[in-house]
Amino acid sequence: MKKTILLFLLICMPSLAPTVRAPDGPYEEIQINEVHSKLIVRDTVDRIYSGQIKSEKGLSEFSLKYMLDLKIKSVDFTNQMLIFGITDSISTRAFRFLKNKKIHAFCLDYYDTGIKYKLKHLQKCKKYSYVQVFSVDRIERIPHIKAKNLVRNKLSKTYK
Repeated sequence: MKKTILLFLLICMPSLAPTVRAPDGPYEEIQINEVHSKLIVRDTVDRIYSGQIKSEKGLSEFSLKYMLDLKIKSVDFTNQMLIFGITDSISTRAFRFLKNKKIHAFCLDYYDTGIKYKLKHLQKCKKYSYVQVFSVDRIERIPHIKAKNLVRNKLSKTYK
């Protein structure tokens, strides 16, 4: 019975899970673990869409900036770090973290879930965004994290 239900879900809702395939082109995948995700409201002028958190102080600063109640306790910041992605296309989700093998470039790869929201209108100068936070083995010298296949360049921020 459980196998039948699972098979039904996989057939009827394929857009809810990304297709598992090798990274495109010169990319290699870096293992990530999602530790937090949430729909948030932020200022329309906020152009930060990705970044890295390298310490407890940075985690506190990030949490305050986006008014998040992050109950992340198991990060050993000497060996690990957190990366985050924020998207205004709230039905999309980051599902993998890629590094270009030839150049020192990093990106989050997104897919559209097809999820539809019924949301209230926001006050002027506010927008809905979806934030995801991932833990990753510590990587030094990440200059910028971008969203893969994003047309416009968006800002990346480091919380030290």
